[in-house]
Amino acid sequence: MRMQRHLAPTAAPVTVVDLGWAILGLFQAQRYRVRLETEIKRYFGVRHVFLLSSGRAALATIVEAFAATSRRRKVIIPAYTCFSVPSAIVRAGGHVVLCDVDPHTLDFAFDHLQRIVDNETLCIVSPHLLGQTADISRAQAIAKPLGIPVIEDAAQAMGRKTKEGWVGTIGDVGFFSLGRGKNITAGSGGVIVTNSDEIADKLSKACAELPEESLAGQVVNGFTVFAMTILIRPRAYWLPATLPFLGLGETIYDPTFPIRRLDGMRAGLLKTWRRRLEDSNEVRARHADQYLGRFRQEEAQLEPVRQPGTAYLRLPMILPTAAAKQEMCTAGKDLGLGVSALYPAPVSDIPELKAQFQGQQYPGASVLADRLVTLPVHQYVDERDVVRICTMLHRLVAGAHPAVEARHTRATAQPPSRTETRGAGASNRGQ
Repeated sequence: MRMQRHLAPTAAPVTVVDLGWAILGLFQAQRYRVRLETEIKRYFGVRHVFLLSSGRAALATIVEAFAATSRRRKVIIPAYTCFSVPSAIVRAGGHVVLCDVDPHTLDFAFDHLQRIVDNETLCIVSPHLLGQTADISRAQAIAKPLGIPVIEDAAQAMGRKTKEGWVGTIGDVGFFSLGRGKNITAGSGGVIVTNSDEIADKLSKACAELPEESLAGQVVNGFTVFAMTILIRPRAYWLPATLPFLGLGETIYDPTFPIRRLDGMRAGLLKTWRRRLEDSNEVRARHADQYLGRFRQEEAQLEPVRQPGTAYLRLPMILPTAAAKQEMCTAGKDLGLGVSALYPAPVSDIPELKAQFQGQQYPGASVLADRLVTLPVHQYVDERDVVRICTMLHRLVAGAHPAVEARHTRATAQPPSRTETRGAGASNRGQ
C-alpha cells in the first residue's frame, strides 16, 4: 500500500484536551463516573444508567441479569449482525436463535420473527445496524404478549433520535458502545440505559460484583487512544492499514472477553462527550445526505438503504453482485477511500456456532454478507472524497452502460471549490 491520503472506514476523533481529562479521571474515578451517569440520564431522559467496560460487556450483563430470574435461555438476534452480539450471549449463558433480516431495512424479517418467538425465548436483541433505525415498537408488539423484553442494541446509533424518542431508550432496555470507531469513543466502553425500575434492580445486582479495571489496563487503553488519535487521520492511516497483525476491520467471535466497570480514565476521556457526539452525528448525517444526493438508483442499479438525515456510522450500500462488492472493496482499499465490507458472513456461518444452524437458511442475511459495502461518513471525510467514491461506484456498476457512465463522469468531474472544502472540514477543527 502506498503512502497516500487514506480514509479509515470509520473514525471518532479525540483531542489532546480529551486526553488530559482522561489523565485526571485516572485519579478521580468515582467523581467522573458519577458525573457521566448524571449527564447521560439528563440528556437521554432515562432513570437508570450503568457504565461498563465495553458494548458487548453491557449486552452480556443485560442477558445475564434476565437469565438470573428465568429458566428461559433463547435469545433472538438478527442472522446478520456484529459477531460481538452472539459472543456476548454465549458469554452470558444464553442460547443464540437467529432471525433472518430484510436487506433493504437492515431490520428483522418480522414474519420470520413472529414464527420463532415462543415461551422459551428469554429476550430479543434488536440492533440499529450502522445507525439505521430498527422498528423497536414492532418487535415489542410481537414480544410483549409472551412477556419477552426487547433489548435495544444502539451500539452504532448513539445520539440518534426518532419520533418515538432517543434510540436506545425505546425498548425495555438499551445499550451504547464507546469503542474505537463508534460515533464517540473512549477506546472502549459500554452504557446501559433503561426506564424500568424492575430491570434496573436486576442490573444493579449483576453489576454490583463487577471488578474494576486494573491500573495497567487503564494505561494501555490510554496509550491505545493516544496512538489512535494520531494514526486515524487520513495522512497517517495508510501506516496501520498496512500492518495485518493489528487486525483492523476484523470481525471476531470471542465469548471469553472480560466484563468490568467503566474505569476513571475512560470516564474522564468522555468529559466532553455531548459536544463530541453532536458534532460527530451532524457531520455523519450531512455526508450521508451528500452521497444519497449523488446516487441515481434508476441509472446505476445501486440499492442504498435510505434514511435521509441519519447519522450513519457507515453508509450501507447493496451492490448488484458479490463480484461487484469485491471489486469495490479492493479498489477502495487501493485508493485509500475507506470503502469496505461489513461482516464477512451470517452468524450461522461462525465456525463455533455453525453446527447448531445446519439446514437453516437466512437469505436476507446472505444478501448482506455477499453484496453489502459501506461508505465512510466520519469527520475526516471531505467533499472530494464523496465525489471520488461516488464516481467509482457508478463506474463499477454502470460499466456495461457507457452512456450512463459518461453522464455521471461529466456531472462529478469538477472538484469542489476551496470554500466548499473548508466548509466540509470546518467541524474537524480541534478534533
